[in-house]
Amino acid sequence: MTTQLLDGPGRTLECIHPKFMVDLVQGVDAARHTHLGPQQLQFRERLTQEIMTHTRLRPWAMAGMLNENAALRLGLAEKLAGMLDPGHLALTRMADKLVALRQQTTPRAQQSPGLVQQYAELSSHFIQRAAYKEKALTQRGLTVQAGEHSEHSEQIFTRWRAGNYDGWSLAGRCYIVLEELRWGAFGDACRLANEDVAAMLKDNLRSMAANYLAQGINASPTTRHFYHQWLTTPSTPGIIDHKDMLGWLGDWCQADKHPVSWSVTQNWQTVALGMPRLCSAKRLVDGMVEEIFG
Repeated sequence: MTTQLLDGPGRTLECIHPKFMVDLVQGVDAARHTHLGPQQLQFRERLTQEIMTHTRLRPWAMAGMLNENAALRLGLAEKLAGMLDPGHLALTRMADKLVALRQQTTPRAQQSPGLVQQYAELSSHFIQRAAYKEKALTQRGLTVQAGEHSEHSEQIFTRWRAGNYDGWSLAGRCYIVLEELRWGAFGDACRLANEDVAAMLKDNLRSMAANYLAQGINASPTTRHFYHQWLTTPSTPGIIDHKDMLGWLGDWCQADKHPVSWSVTQNWQTVALGMPRLCSAKRLVDGMVEEIFG
């Protein structure tokens, strides 16, 4: 089977697997994605098939069973989490969702004892793994942490500079970089370090991202441009795959709460009301960092 998503727009993206695992667990209660259109649902099916092919877990995805069977989804998430390191953010999100599912008591949420047991065992496993990561992070000391996570940041920015993200719009490239950092070691530090370290990391991130984004349009970080210049996707082979990948990575956004990230990623929708029509690289980056990292 061809893997045009993972070998195309997803070729260097490290955030795909952790987000995919979280989606598997969060999709156990099927109401979550009822707002999606056919294009997005088709993208998710393609991505599932490709990840199964890459990880040699193909039988799991046969005949769309994953969409119908909560136990299968959780089993697949557990297998993938054993093969690939999900990272702290994914582990905590999966654990939180499983704990919430265990606590559901509404009549329509009739759950088999086996499934409830699966929730309990898997949430305990993910909580332990997340706690181990937290302990390891704090034991290494703040100076070492800051150095390691600056290294992670530098690696992602080097890929941006090398053109790895050129299939996306200018603002889309920046969004991809922020997602890569959020799901990885840099994001761990922002969430788990003390306020001073987290603030320093985010300040450095804003400065670097604004400079890189401005270079893409040959302007200073504070020069304002009409938003179309930031959001237009280059006409290249695979443009639809790039747009779909970006839309999937940003599917958590809400137009009223995350107007910049929504406008950058959900380009099949109209631009959010809160998206500035004239904006500088600095304004875009400040908006996305706030929406993504809080």
